[in-house]
Amino acid sequence: MKNNLLWDIKHFYPKEYKIGLAALDIIEHLTSFRLNDDEAGFITMHIVDAQMEQGSHDVNGITQFIQEITQILKYACHQEIDENSSYYYRFITHLKYLAQRIFNQHQDITPPDKMMLKLVENQYPQSFIYARKIIAFIEDKYNCQLSGDELMYLTLHIEKMVQQTAKS
Repeated sequence: MKNNLLWDIKHFYPKEYKIGLAALDIIEHLTSFRLNDDEAGFITMHIVDAQMEQGSHDVNGITQFIQEITQILKYACHQEIDENSSYYYRFITHLKYLAQRIFNQHQDITPPDKMMLKLVENQYPQSFIYARKIIAFIEDKYNCQLSGDELMYLTLHIEKMVQQTAKS
């Protein structure tokens, strides 16, 4: 069976995917039959599902959510992002948990620290614009409201990734 999310799974869940590949090695050792990498992707999704304690439908939704956000970011900043950097991994991890909160309708909408938000906006204006585009997309598509803190966190993650990519 073809796994249409395989590329995304490999990039968004690299540690879990390695475990999925190791599972294929074990299956091959026991049965003398090698399953294709699509199966490693399915195994990965089961691992991620267990970590998040959600159904696989939600894991697929989270994977799609992450893909949408990363595409928006790449398009907005007109550059590729170093997907092997620790900053990218942190960003993806943040998106996983953000998606989980959105899908479970557990968003925190407490008022942000306005001074800190303004400081982040002034310090990183371009990343702040990118983060606002992402927030607007999420709020529109997923019919939710995100906090100013979320805007601040996304701005900081984006700034670190953009800086890291510029150095590479």
